Amino acid sequence: MQQNDLMDLLMLEKKIYNSLNEVQDLTRQLAEALDRQDQVSVRMLLTMRQEPIDVIQDAQGRLLERQIALGGEDAARLRALLQGGAPAGPAEQPLAEQIATNRRLLEKVVEQDRRLSQRLGGKASYYQEP
Repeated sequence: MQQNDLMDLLMLEKKIYNSLNEVQDLTRQLAEALDRQDQVSVRMLLTMRQEPIDVIQDAQGRLLERQIALGGEDAARLRALLQGGAPAGPAEQPLAEQIATNRRLLEKVVEQDRRLSQRLGGKASYYQEP
């Protein structure tokens, strides 16, 4: 991949990271509002969480578009990196590290969301097994 492609992809991954941090913070605040039984804050925070989630979805869509536009070997490299593969060289290292950081943060956010959803929805939770 060209250096400018790697930088553009790194910027998208950093955008995802920032939005994941925002979702994590809002989810924490949502749990605190539930503890206080503050229904107004709960509704407000649920609404506020949607914006960074939309930013993440948009960035992921742009990553997919870039992968398609790259084509060939570059697309395969990007796909491998996005799936947790090792960087092929030092130029890919920052992107690979950001992808790994995002994956770890996403796992934490999903776990927070799972606990919160089960607390809010009980048996109707999105995460409840059939």
